[in-house]
Amino acid sequence: MELDEMKSLWADLSLQVERQDKIQKELLLQITKQKFRSKMNSIRIPEILGSLVCVAYAVYFLSRFGEIQLWYNQVFALVTILIMIALPTASLTAVKGMQNIRLDSEKPAVLLEKFIKNKVRFWKVQRYGVFFGAVVMITILPPLSELNDSLSAISTPIFWMIYIPIGLVFLFLFSRWLLKKYRRVIESSEKMLQELHE
Repeated sequence: MELDEMKSLWADLSLQVERQDKIQKELLLQITKQKFRSKMNSIRIPEILGSLVCVAYAVYFLSRFGEIQLWYNQVFALVTILIMIALPTASLTAVKGMQNIRLDSEKPAVLLEKFIKNKVRFWKVQRYGVFFGAVVMITILPPLSELNDSLSAISTPIFWMIYIPIGLVFLFLFSRWLLKKYRRVIESSEKMLQELHE
C-alpha cells in the first residue's frame, strides 16, 4: 500500500468519524429537547389548569359585580379579580420563559444562564402565588356568599375560626407538595442543560 493510498484512506476514515460524531450530537440534542419539553410540560399543564380556574372565577365576579351591594364586598371582589388575573399571567409568563429556551440556537453556557434567570423569576412568582393565594382565600368568601345569598353562613365566628385555619393549613400543605414537585422537575431540567454545557 502506498503512502498516498494510506493518506486517502485515513482522510475517508476521519471524515466518516466526523459525520458519525455530528449525527450522534444531533441525536443527543433531539433527545434532550424532547425530554426538556416533556419536563417543562409537567409544570406548564398544571399552571394552565390553575390559571383557567382563576380566570373563570374572575370572569364570574366581573359578570356579577353589579349584584354585589355591600361596599366592602365590592372591594374584596375587586382584589380577588385583580389577583386572579395578575397571578396566572405572571406564572404562565415565567413558565414560558423557562420553556422557550431553544436548545439548538445558542451556546450551552448562554442557555444555562437564561434558564437560571427564568428559574429565579418563576420561584419569585410561586412565592407570591402562595401569599396571594392566602389573601384570595379570605377575600373571595364574602362577595361569593353575598352573590349566593348565604351571608349568614360566613357571619358566624365559628365559621371563620374553623375555615381560615383549616384553609391555611391546606394551602400550605398543597403549596409545599406542588413546589417540591416543581423543584425536582426544574433541577432535573437544569442538570440536562449543564450536561449539554460539559
